[in-house]
Amino acid sequence: MPDITPHPHYDDEDGLVVPFDEFGNLLRKPWVPEGEVVWRPAEPFTARMHLAEFVRGKTAPYVTWLNEDNKFFPMYLADLVETLRTFDIERGGYLLAEWIPHRRGVGSYTTYGLRLNLTRAERRMARFGHV
Repeated sequence: MPDITPHPHYDDEDGLVVPFDEFGNLLRKPWVPEGEVVWRPAEPFTARMHLAEFVRGKTAPYVTWLNEDNKFFPMYLADLVETLRTFDIERGGYLLAEWIPHRRGVGSYTTYGLRLNLTRAERRMARFGHV
């Protein structure tokens, strides 16, 4: 098993940093079999994403979104439910929205994923069906 070098989740200057592979795919875990992990600030971005597939991971299922450049972005199922409650998905599984990478868990249980860039109040409204 390759050595997984620990990395701080927060950079003192830029806030949260998230792992991408060298090709621009967001990683759920900061590890790749070959190549390198590139740590980037978790900044919001607007993109038209395509809901690509359902994946059964070692610990939890998740979905992946593809951007227009075919870069993968994993999403937790809880965030998918929030997304489906907030927006209507276009036929074929497309959605134009503002997204942000984020992390969940701590220590060796830390994983990264994509979610809508919503305020706490907007998330609460989506959770309880008031959008």
